[in-house]
Amino acid sequence: MTAPVAGPLTVREISADEAVDTLLELGGSFLQTPAWGRAKQGWRRTHLGWFDATGARVGAGLVLSRTIPRLSRSYAYLPEGPGLPWDVVASDPDRWLEPLVAWAKGHKAFALRLGYPVVSRIWDREPVKKQVVENGLLSFKALPTAVDNPTARTLEAWLDRNGWLPLGADGVAVGQPRLLCIVDLRGRTEAELLKGMNQQWRRNVKKAEKAGVQVRAVGPEGLDTFHELYVESAQRDNFLPRPKAYFDAMARAFDSEGAGTGDAAPRVSARFYEAHVDGDVLASALMIRFGRTFSYLYGGSTERNRDARASNALQWQAMRDAAAAGCEAYDFRGFNTSLGATSPLTGLLLFKLGAGA
Repeated sequence: MTAPVAGPLTVREISADEAVDTLLELGGSFLQTPAWGRAKQGWRRTHLGWFDATGARVGAGLVLSRTIPRLSRSYAYLPEGPGLPWDVVASDPDRWLEPLVAWAKGHKAFALRLGYPVVSRIWDREPVKKQVVENGLLSFKALPTAVDNPTARTLEAWLDRNGWLPLGADGVAVGQPRLLCIVDLRGRTEAELLKGMNQQWRRNVKKAEKAGVQVRAVGPEGLDTFHELYVESAQRDNFLPRPKAYFDAMARAFDSEGAGTGDAAPRVSARFYEAHVDGDVLASALMIRFGRTFSYLYGGSTERNRDARASNALQWQAMRDAAAAGCEAYDFRGFNTSLGATSPLTGLLLFKLGAGA
């Protein structure tokens, strides 16, 4: 956003299309889109717009809210939102956030939670990998940062001074992850992306090619296969899987985004990527593309034909598709930072780091 923001700001409801327009302009998260709101069954969804004194729309946010029984009051949450020009917000947070607080109070919210999408710190992967392999990853505080964002520090200080409370530590237990593994796609060729992977990853990509692994992207019809592999992975790695209905709602919500519009490429879309050998699907993953970010949400694989390295082939094809579509970031999403060296989740983190995150 290059135009100056004039005068005091107001917040009011806007249409879903207006919300998407603004989020795309500002680089907002897919978690702020109408499709994500539709996927969150049991929650009310409201799209809000920020307007300056000239009437220009300068921000947007999806508020998910749920009424607490017997209280007649609601809990309101903006996952990875709102979508605002945060560098501008940091110069005067009151001006931008107080209208949101006023809106929430006017709609009987007893609590308002933000997941504002500002990069706070960036760590290089090698120190992280070394810490994980040698000692288990207990905290990022002792690791040197490659980037420490002053905008984030300013916002954190303002939130602290004004009574906002941080939730959780570094992990994923309180909602959306606070720490993400992201591969930068900007200006990089396929050869450069491969070079950014570690040696084991490159070796596995070649193994998959020799094994005849093929990768395809499908719509909601891929749900059953995906969920079977996802549950198998949950049993193998000892985590609690989400029910199929959760993914069914998500797949249908994102699939309907482009239905009836005539758009060859809807502005936000979800696909199941499947890696197979002669039709036998060995790995599947749910991917979402919004704007210039391509995100890997959930995945699963089987122990069958493990040497074919289907999971590596799947991620590599998705990464290439993202780059070809003009995306700037391949988002592996988050991880839990309380990891012992032998935890199955440690292997997942090392898998993401090895891919170049």
